[in-house]
Amino acid sequence: MLMRRVGFLLALLCLAGGPVRALPTDPCLEPGSDCTLRELADLAGVRIGAATQPALIQGDPTYAEILPREFGSLTPENQMKWVALRPDRDTYRFGPADELVAFAEANGMRVRGHTLLWSDPIRIPDWVSAIDDPVELQGVLDEHIDTVGRRYAGRVDAWDVVNEPLEIFGPPVLRDNVYLDLLGPDYIAQAFHAARAADPGAVLFLNETQVTSRAKFDALYALVTDLLAQGVPIDAVGLQGHYLTGFNEPAPGFLQEMVQAFADLGLLVELTELDMPVTPLTPDRLEAQARSLGRVMSECLAVEACQGITFWGFTDRYTWIDSFLAPGLIPLPFDVDYQKKPAWFAAADALRARAVGEPALLGLAAILGLGCARRRA
Repeated sequence: MLMRRVGFLLALLCLAGGPVRALPTDPCLEPGSDCTLRELADLAGVRIGAATQPALIQGDPTYAEILPREFGSLTPENQMKWVALRPDRDTYRFGPADELVAFAEANGMRVRGHTLLWSDPIRIPDWVSAIDDPVELQGVLDEHIDTVGRRYAGRVDAWDVVNEPLEIFGPPVLRDNVYLDLLGPDYIAQAFHAARAADPGAVLFLNETQVTSRAKFDALYALVTDLLAQGVPIDAVGLQGHYLTGFNEPAPGFLQEMVQAFADLGLLVELTELDMPVTPLTPDRLEAQARSLGRVMSECLAVEACQGITFWGFTDRYTWIDSFLAPGLIPLPFDVDYQKKPAWFAAADALRARAVGEPALLGLAAILGLGCARRRA
């Protein structure tokens, strides 16, 4: 009887395009409303964001108009990374990052700082990797975090303090880099302490990618619980995304399980770098992408501690996937002509469900493979 009732509710959910509840009081919560993702996210009490670059804002008026209309949070895609921000020891290039922060402020957008420390040895500036004295390296690390954190204190709401500390492929151990070699595992804790001192008001994230296996999650969970046990000021965990539709997505229910596990530690969680490339060989690939995106978002939003979702870009016209994997994998919710894809509607459905208080029901529909996400006229 219970399963029959659940099946009936899920069927109604898909027919309605949203959770089965009394008629919403806000027009944006009506299925098929023409509201933006930003408006729906505001009603849901979460942040919806996109990564961007100054050249795109400056060079494409349509892009610059849609970005703040649809998204309430902005992440500098590259401009706050060490290689771009500080190419040598004596040079800080704050100009591009300053432009993005100013654009966000002018449009009432939150800013996620990305990133104070990237553990990938390929992404560490050569001049930092060349340091061979632990005291010197610790001094450089502390000075960098203090300088950058204080510059944007009160203007950047959250920081990815340490980005991708675990190996992406192979055993999920700490990445071998100059920080680990000279300072040991404590470099992560020290980075968080320095970030808290630089900006006591910012939400401090540990940001990790490709957490799709039990082994990777267990390693990340162990790292986070160890940091908390040491009294390290970590506030939140970022789960990046970058899921290839139909291939490396988390198994149904696993993302929600992970988010809940971190929530139980008293932490916030965000999907911080979400995109979902889809191959041309995938049958009905726009709908497949929408189903996957709807499931991923719904599983996160089913947990109250999930407070934000950031797409890594927002239009297929401009995406790092074209150069990193291959062109034509269309990973984002707007197409190259800025038209809403089925993925956009799936995102809207997930936000609408959170707003009316039934994210778990929509997440269950997505897990069971019901085709709730669809193109609307």
